Amino acid sequence: MRFRISLAVLIPLSVHAFDYKISGRVGSFSRLGFNHSQINSKKGIYPTGSYVTTMGALQIDLNLLPKSSMHKLGAGLGGQLGGLVFDSTATRIDQSNPNAGFLPTGWYYVGRWQGYLMGAPWHASLYGNSVHARAYVLYNAYLAYAYKDIALCQIGRYPSRALFLNGYNQGFTCFVQRGAWRLEWFSSYGRARANLQYIRDFYAPLQYDFANGRRTNYGLHALSLFWRKKSWDLQAFFWFYPKNFIAPGGQITYDTQRNLDSWRIQNHFYLWFPLYSHALAHTYWRSSSMGRFSASLLWQQNFLISNYHFGWSLYKNFGNANARIARFGTPINYDTKDNTPYEGRLDNLYNSNAITIAARGGGTYKKFSWEILGRLTYSPRADAQSLGLTCFYDVSARVRAMFRVNYYEASMHRGYKVGYFGAPNLDFAPTTQDRSYVMTSISYKM
Repeated sequence: MRFRISLAVLIPLSVHAFDYKISGRVGSFSRLGFNHSQINSKKGIYPTGSYVTTMGALQIDLNLLPKSSMHKLGAGLGGQLGGLVFDSTATRIDQSNPNAGFLPTGWYYVGRWQGYLMGAPWHASLYGNSVHARAYVLYNAYLAYAYKDIALCQIGRYPSRALFLNGYNQGFTCFVQRGAWRLEWFSSYGRARANLQYIRDFYAPLQYDFANGRRTNYGLHALSLFWRKKSWDLQAFFWFYPKNFIAPGGQITYDTQRNLDSWRIQNHFYLWFPLYSHALAHTYWRSSSMGRFSASLLWQQNFLISNYHFGWSLYKNFGNANARIARFGTPINYDTKDNTPYEGRLDNLYNSNAITIAARGGGTYKKFSWEILGRLTYSPRADAQSLGLTCFYDVSARVRAMFRVNYYEASMHRGYKVGYFGAPNLDFAPTTQDRSYVMTSISYKM
């Protein structure tokens, strides 16, 4: 809903107006996992996990200058709170180590808080993380200035549109553009999540560790150059975190029919090359040495004909390319974090040297839309396969419902096990575990 008010300023006989918009949402999200096995950390056996959330958010956005001005000055403030209605892992106990106590994981979705620098005393304890969960976040608190369509600078907390950081950013974004060219700088000093599925307060997803154990955050940064004309969209980018990594790369997009609805072919190609510091090169991430050099390649193609679409994609890692970039946000256009929370939710497509092939197809009919998505992942650590159906129904202009059923199976190879991310150990026997689930959500937007 939108309201308009007028404020008199200290200029005789002059009245300026500003607009503000109040918006909000309430709703619930649920996931029912089909695998309810007991935990056995020695064998790497874990349940998929089930949980139900309830969420509410309220936000105000303001335009502080007259609409007729070439200058725009905006501000916003928004927060969300919620909770877990149900968590199937709340009282789970490790059968191979019963004295370890409860091993809940619902806090991964609602309230995860391990300190801003991820080093809180309880960060290694599943139960400790549950006790210290924060089920609230002030996700929006920003100022934004723009001049025509030529320049913009936004600072504070706001929705991230960066290629490798989704959710909400704490930092700033600036760009200048002229004609087909655009130059953009992005800096992040914190990331948060706020939607029906997640609440997570702002934290530093990457840190720099000193030899004495002290941590700091130098910020995640990116410089990007865009060129857009007709059907072409090209981007060259340079992401980096001081003393940790640099990652040059680029994107090529060709869209045959941007302005027509009858048919359309979209082609997206991404390539990036993370180069890690010497100190990180000798560490492990998801049971694979990070090394110095790595790369990721992503190809996505989509065909749209009338109210139907189908397409395919290929994602390939060379080395441990996702250890410091892409896992906090990725151009992959499907859910990549629907694994068990005992694996940190990350799908095996993030593994070192993994290759993932996906195919999809769907359509829309009035207020109803549907899509079938199938995926195959192969990697030295684990393989996975899934096939799912997702449906959306717009009950009204403000109410939307979602339903997903997904067959999902993950197979760990010898030397690796679920929940373990250190160096491979050939004593670990291979396992195959069901990760299938049903997801639902219902939301109301003001």
